[in-house]
Amino acid sequence: MAMPRRMLRTPSQRIEPAVLGAVVYILNEDGPDGLTVRAIAKRAKVAPMTIYNHFNGKNGLLEIVWTDGFSTLQQALGIETGDPAHDLIASALAYRNFALEHRAHYTVMFIHHFDGFVPSIPATQLAAQTFQVLVNHIQRCQAVGLFEGYSATNAAQMMWSACHGYVSIELTSVNFSSDHEGTFRSLITGLLRGLGPSLSTP
Repeated sequence: MAMPRRMLRTPSQRIEPAVLGAVVYILNEDGPDGLTVRAIAKRAKVAPMTIYNHFNGKNGLLEIVWTDGFSTLQQALGIETGDPAHDLIASALAYRNFALEHRAHYTVMFIHHFDGFVPSIPATQLAAQTFQVLVNHIQRCQAVGLFEGYSATNAAQMMWSACHGYVSIELTSVNFSSDHEGTFRSLITGLLRGLGPSLSTP
């Protein structure tokens, strides 16, 4: 049984960029409803059975997109300069940038429920580890007087809810602000001001 898996590995490595590129393209251009095995195969110029044989079908591809997305987001949020408040605001800005630059990934991670797709245990653990980066930012802020009276997890949930709500509206093109980034900065700094001393933006 080991031999067939080894024989498939090299072809999978060659076709993976084209297939994953097709997934991202379709999600960006046609939305989640357009993401079918047939559409992916056509865009990647491979046979539909290739998607099943090499990636365990559409759900296997969604798992890869989910994992790549959370890995990238976790790295983007890992900002640490020694100024906890600055770092928290900077991480919020990084979250928004990630959502805008990786819309397809963000859709899989946070916006659309794909029928039948359940992330694996390692994938959900990666998502939890990414959220923990935000919790760690809150804990460092608490050491300088912010978020007093809140658990770090609850405060992190508030911060994430603010970021996710704003960027979700922005991604659906219903953000009527005249300055999208400036309004987002005001939202985040306003939340922090309401929960602690006045802060300056980075």
